[in-house]
Amino acid sequence: MCAYRMCAFGGMMCRVVLVLWLVLSVVSGFNLHAERPAVYRGPEGSYFGYSVDFYRPTPESSTLSVLVGAPKANTSQPGIIEGGAVYYCPYPPNPDPTKQPYSCTQIPFDNANNRMIKVNGTREPLEFKSHQWFGASVRTHKGKVVACAPLYHWRTVKVDGEKDPVGTCFVAVQNFSAYAEYSPCRTNDPDPEGQGFCQAGFSVDFTKEGTLVVGGPGSFYWQGQVMTAGVAEILNGYSLKAVLRRVPGEKHTHAAADTHDDSYLGYSVAVGEFTGDSEQGKIQHFHLCVFGVAVINSTNLTFIMNFTGEQMASYFGYSVAVTDLNGDGYDDVLVGAPLYMERERESKPKEVGRVYLYLQHSPLTFSEPLLLTGTHTFGRFGTAIAPLGDLNQDGYNGKLHSASHCVCFINTHTSGGR
Repeated sequence: MCAYRMCAFGGMMCRVVLVLWLVLSVVSGFNLHAERPAVYRGPEGSYFGYSVDFYRPTPESSTLSVLVGAPKANTSQPGIIEGGAVYYCPYPPNPDPTKQPYSCTQIPFDNANNRMIKVNGTREPLEFKSHQWFGASVRTHKGKVVACAPLYHWRTVKVDGEKDPVGTCFVAVQNFSAYAEYSPCRTNDPDPEGQGFCQAGFSVDFTKEGTLVVGGPGSFYWQGQVMTAGVAEILNGYSLKAVLRRVPGEKHTHAAADTHDDSYLGYSVAVGEFTGDSEQGKIQHFHLCVFGVAVINSTNLTFIMNFTGEQMASYFGYSVAVTDLNGDGYDDVLVGAPLYMERERESKPKEVGRVYLYLQHSPLTFSEPLLLTGTHTFGRFGTAIAPLGDLNQDGYNGKLHSASHCVCFINTHTSGGR
């Protein structure tokens, strides 16, 4: 399994400058000021901009800021090297570029050193936060914030304990005045056949009700796993000493037959309405020979249906997004396959990337996918997908696709509502 997404693509360079085109309140045409972007800069080598999300303290708040993940940043945590961080970046940015860290402030999710354990009279680390990639995933929902470290390692409370990448997340509420850790795969028996290589927080999202959804693609010999928990339940009764605490009401998928090994369930996640019963389902990436995407019921985390890729090793499901693109009231699904290869006549295949758009016409009834194919060799079109809302005021949501060196906006409204 890849240690993280950048490694999956052969060490693809991460961003060090975050450029945002902020939505304006009144403007004709596109509500996007592309000529004068807001620019935020993070510490050199911190991978500042690896993950981003907008943040509003309360639904009624008129201020909108940006949260930026920097998974290789250093913090004030004693003894921790490149543990990663999340930055709060207000808008508009600080006009004085000499002020550090470039108008953004590091959020103190975790100020503690590694927990320690005494083994045969010697104090040894119980956990390993250096190089844990905290901030690799960041998501917000109505004042709730979650940020995760999928490469966080845990030793287990045993004499012969091993160091395993179980992953961990931190949630924050009340405008960053209250924090709590959520590490669903941290157990006292973390082996590869269990949750030892879970990498919880590899992907993360919220349901519309604010329930946390966490992907852990390394569980059960990389079959993968998805966990859900309420933020209030995570916060209630939280204690730094309760390292193996189970959250009341937590749900998670279980191990399947070994034929499902190396499926990577939870590699990417998105939430939407698919069953017509107002219960939101989860879109989860998995692969088994040919990559696929699973739809999981939110009530009991059972599998409802799958989308299957067309090409081996295209990384179908590397990115997923859910939004109502054609305004018919049903959530549609977009799936990225950034390593898709296109062959023209007798020429060698070209790695260009592809995005698949599945329009939902009624509950769990989807059309054959519309195909959006990249045009630049090694462009990795579909590496990231994000729903944008109605930027051009035509009544239809647009979407944003990322390749390795560009960001493309695609207007989904043409004749026939596509």
